Amino acid sequence: MSRTFSLEAECLGLRLRAGTEVVCRGGNLWLTFEVPGRPSPDVLLAPGECHRLQADAEVFVAALHGAGPALCRIDAPPRRAGQRRFSWLRGARAS
Repeated sequence: MSRTFSLEAECLGLRLRAGTEVVCRGGNLWLTFEVPGRPSPDVLLAPGECHRLQADAEVFVAALHGAGPALCRIDAPPRRAGQRRFSWLRGARAS
């Protein structure tokens, strides 16, 4: 499953499965991962770059502050029986 969206001033929270790829299609993306008990790792993506999740994670995606809007594509691996699609986190804002 693939989904593309634009971000400008908002931060979008997603719950993503292992194997999901986050692709920067334009602008610059800032990814922050929710990791209980440790500092949250950050990943910056330029146009054409991608990041593949090695484990299920809560990911916050935003356009890099001051760099203008960004275009993000999420490519989730095919679901197996009983698996959920990626989901928006409560309280996160989508454009």
